[in-house]
Amino acid sequence: MTLEDLQPDALAAFDAARARAAELIEPGLLRAVQERITATLEGSSAPSRDCEPGAREIDCLALVDQMLIDVSSMSDETVAAANRHFTAGRLWDFVAAAYLMEASIRLDIASARLLGGRP
Repeated sequence: MTLEDLQPDALAAFDAARARAAELIEPGLLRAVQERITATLEGSSAPSRDCEPGAREIDCLALVDQMLIDVSSMSDETVAAANRHFTAGRLWDFVAAAYLMEASIRLDIASARLLGGRP
């Protein structure tokens, strides 16, 4: 039995939300965020990159790291550092997309371990 078998409508809606979240983040940053979240949740190292990350990736991943660890203790400095890379209101899009990616990755990990994964 798979998650698709158990909750096809809910999973279809979730997949649509996941696709929309992916549209909100530039592809290179999206990949870095997904890799960081996956590595953190699986307790592994993020894959090595061909090039050094720029300031935008460093600042945004610091925000993602703090979101994964403890949102309530997030510093204004961490938020401001990430926010400087976005136009007005776009940091919220990034944060919402990152949260959705985290939930999606958690669901994939749990599904794989409990139900045999997603095809």
